[in-house]
Amino acid sequence: MKRQLQVKNGIAVSEWRGTGAMPVPPDGSWTFLDVTDRLEAQIGMLYDATTDTFSAAPAPPRTRVTKSQVISVLTPAEWQIATTSTDADVAWGMAQFQLADHVDLADPQFAILMTGLVSKGIVTAARATEIQAALAALAA
Repeated sequence: MKRQLQVKNGIAVSEWRGTGAMPVPPDGSWTFLDVTDRLEAQIGMLYDATTDTFSAAPAPPRTRVTKSQVISVLTPAEWQIATTSTDADVAWGMAQFQLADHVDLADPQFAILMTGLVSKGIVTAARATEIQAALAALAA
């Protein structure tokens, strides 16, 4: 029985097993490859058309942290300043934090928040870098 992988944008996204002609791709951006004799080729793998090879897709970057992980990397003084500030921008950032289920380090709002903490004098630029590195190490 033939085994074929459907590839779009260099990623094997589905598999077809059967006889007869390959299914018709929905548009010209799809490629069907006969992989009947290529057991290593699996859905989710990257396909390099220039070398006709499959490789494991890189793991997606981990960017999610819990709110308790965020708090764990702050000093007690930093947390107190952030939670008791009467500055509108800081209060808004804390409200967003409290409403969130998690913190996504890749979210542009996180970068804006970190920049705001520096501009408000709550943390130094060097400390903001330390916080971000510590959170990146904890990310899932």
